[in-house]
Amino acid sequence: MEREHDARITWSDAHLQRGLVARTEWIAPAWFVGDPPDADGWSLVCRFEVAPAEQGSPSAARIRLWRPHAPHERLRPGAVLRLFEDVTLQLATVEVLD
Repeated sequence: MEREHDARITWSDAHLQRGLVARTEWIAPAWFVGDPPDADGWSLVCRFEVAPAEQGSPSAARIRLWRPHAPHERLRPGAVLRLFEDVTLQLATVEVLD
């Protein structure tokens, strides 16, 4: 398994209005900010010590890319991804902290 990274997830306003997820693990498509619009997305595994519903926004998470062939080296401090919110069909912002 690839290394996990500390991250901060800022949820969309729509997700805040509907209520944040009560799960402590979530896998959803994500795209690196700055990539071309037609770039591949990657399954991002997000683990929460405390569920986002209890943390609020932003939420602290441990993240990693799910697929072995994914560009794991791109998850470095300062990287930003857009995470698909299946509840709202909006995008959350994921900032890699370490």
